[in-house]
Amino acid sequence: MPIDVRTAVRAALELVEADGLDKLTVRGLATRLGVKAPALYWHFSGKRALLDHMTDAIVAPVLAELPPPGAPWLAWLEEAGFALHGALLSHRDGPRIALGADLRVARSLGEFAERTVEVLHRAGYPLADATRAAGVLVHFILGRAVEDQSRPHDHDEVAAIAAIPFPLMARGLRERHTAGATVADDFRYALGVLLAGLAATRPA
Repeated sequence: MPIDVRTAVRAALELVEADGLDKLTVRGLATRLGVKAPALYWHFSGKRALLDHMTDAIVAPVLAELPPPGAPWLAWLEEAGFALHGALLSHRDGPRIALGADLRVARSLGEFAERTVEVLHRAGYPLADATRAAGVLVHFILGRAVEDQSRPHDHDEVAAIAAIPFPLMARGLRERHTAGATVADDFRYALGVLLAGLAATRPA
């Protein structure tokens, strides 16, 4: 029975959810689907191509959540940033899957970047700088999501903080932990710093 891309991607995401990204292989996916590996290589030239299609599936729901282009530009970027960050974290190893994605295949992520460029260009950035700024935002969210997904669970975090050999950092992290800071709180703060920088560098 022929296997379509959507079916294969859904099965690949299920395998990652169960076993993690490092154990995902095209051959293992073929076994899961009950086909020979060449049947999948027809669709995916290798694991990177498979990951690109998986990225497309992970990010696709974000596009429906984006504000209209006419929304205030900083508010648009903040809402879009949260939507992408949340979508990546909603899948086990989702941020790692998306790292290095080919936007010609991971078209949803490419469309996210395209709309970000449009918003920045409308806000006054020359088009070349709008592409740079959009890259800064997308790469920040991807990298931050990788770090956030590897963050210790609450019961491990105290031990992790206690093991930090840098006293000021340890004190600050303890203060954040005591205050109940969440991944979302920390992401909002970091995204706010980035957006403040974009606001400060926007051409008059």
